[in-house]
Amino acid sequence: MNDLPGLRTRIDALDTELLRLLNERATLAREIGVIKTREDLPIYSPDREMKLLRSLVERSNGPLRPESIRAIYREIMSASLALENDVVIASFGSPGSPSHRAALGKFGSSVRYQNLSTVVEVFGAVSKNQADCGVVPLEDPEAGFSMATFDELSDTDLAVCAEIETGESEEGARFLVIGRHVNSPTDADATLLMLRLDDRPGALVTALEPFRQLQVNLSQFASRPARKGSGDLLFFVQAEGHRNHLQEAGLLRELSKNCRSVKILGSFPRIRP
Repeated sequence: MNDLPGLRTRIDALDTELLRLLNERATLAREIGVIKTREDLPIYSPDREMKLLRSLVERSNGPLRPESIRAIYREIMSASLALENDVVIASFGSPGSPSHRAALGKFGSSVRYQNLSTVVEVFGAVSKNQADCGVVPLEDPEAGFSMATFDELSDTDLAVCAEIETGESEEGARFLVIGRHVNSPTDADATLLMLRLDDRPGALVTALEPFRQLQVNLSQFASRPARKGSGDLLFFVQAEGHRNHLQEAGLLRELSKNCRSVKILGSFPRIRP
């Protein structure tokens, strides 16, 4: 049996090497931050984050579990973000609220958080460049979809750049990360779209036909009356694929034939590939 002092000595040596490597990584992250600021690139890159986490899990031979690897690197990436810039994440609700906890799980403990009392304020903080990203509720298993979030998405120029899911089962709550930049494609994306339709029988069936014809899977569906007294209906659908690929396939062109308008709300890496 290996002796305890000897094992601890080996761990101490590994921790020293790990610390050296983490500081080396942090130095590179700070240099990346300078480049991002100079070239006006987004500080937070969900596509890069997802590719890195998937790659790390695939390359690991254990015994660390995938969820442990993701948790460790979540904090490493959070520390790197904080070194790149003074990153601010706006979230709906007071500290400890569901949106704030979801934001902490996504961005880690090293960035700054701004807790706001309404979804409108979160969208406003991001659009006014007072926050780098915002976290707002999408769906709760008990309360259903957040109509306040859909109302803001219908009017904003911001983009959905990531999705957060809390809970271990299919009944977990879901949140959206909103930002000012459009994501690059990964190999497993989803796109949230808003379809504006006349409120008449059969309008939705006709509008959704292009998804069937082009074999584009839908994984989410919600509806909302349009604001400002128009009488139109807004339908929010989540389609498989990045906006670039959907445009290349002709989906948006076909949707426009039977919708009063079509708005891409954002493309982001899928939680489940």
